[in-house]
Amino acid sequence: MAGLFRRDAEVPDERERNIVVNEKHSKSRREVGMTEGNMTNLTPDTEFKGTIKFNTVLRIDGKFDGEMITDEGEVIVGSTGAVKANIKVRNAIVEGQVDGNIIASERVELRKKAKLMGDLQAKTLVIDEGVIFVGKCSVHPEGFKTERPKMSEKQDNK
Repeated sequence: MAGLFRRDAEVPDERERNIVVNEKHSKSRREVGMTEGNMTNLTPDTEFKGTIKFNTVLRIDGKFDGEMITDEGEVIVGSTGAVKANIKVRNAIVEGQVDGNIIASERVELRKKAKLMGDLQAKTLVIDEGVIFVGKCSVHPEGFKTERPKMSEKQDNK
């Protein structure tokens, strides 16, 4: 599986690829800042285009363009990371650049030199000084309902 993430892999760079990422890594919860145990890294020399499905922690230090699909997974965009994707995760830490929307069921951290060009939705949001954020933000400690809001009384009476 490690060969999929190297530039010298036999799979052509231009071809869109779909993979399921679930690789073990030995970093502790304190080092990762999130879930214990499994973590997958896309290194700075990696350029990946396609769909990534994962259930643990994914760290992106390279370039990613596509779609991220996870229910319980967590993403870290490192300082050299550049992501063009809509991201739906449990937790996200952004140190690099994200062009796309982030929906987190729990927490989003935008660290020092992060750039987010897109909308953000989370239960908890932490923004460090120096962050560039262009978009709309919705933060609600009790989460978000998936139902559409009911029409107001004024509209119901018409």
